[in-house]
Amino acid sequence: MKLKKHLKENVLKNLVVILATFAFYPFLKNALDEVNSAQAGNLLMVISMFLVTVCFANFEFTYEKSQMDNKLGKWLATGSTAIFMFLIAIMLEIIVIIIRTVYPSLFGIFFVISALLYLSIVIYDFWDLIQSSSRR
Repeated sequence: MKLKKHLKENVLKNLVVILATFAFYPFLKNALDEVNSAQAGNLLMVISMFLVTVCFANFEFTYEKSQMDNKLGKWLATGSTAIFMFLIAIMLEIIVIIIRTVYPSLFGIFFVISALLYLSIVIYDFWDLIQSSSRR
């Protein structure tokens, strides 16, 4: 496996996911402005269930089982992790928007927690890529 090349592609993938997440913010904010505080708890619970599901899928994936030297295998691995990471970022963004609206005093705390959670997922993604390279 060409680790340097895969690391560069992984950086690009993560940047695209982050930019796409920021691009979705205005649409999510407008959609969530219509949610009243009585519905916020239910929405947070549903989003949390989706978030747990996609986190399980993301952590179950490993580059070690992917065929990273094969073009199709590499694109499937990159594509699936990009989708997982985008979904995680969007759901964290939704949670933070709802918290900002319903519990404004908690916004800063949840923003930092969400940013750290996403950062840990990105670090895990790089760690898994490096580990799979060293085992081949």
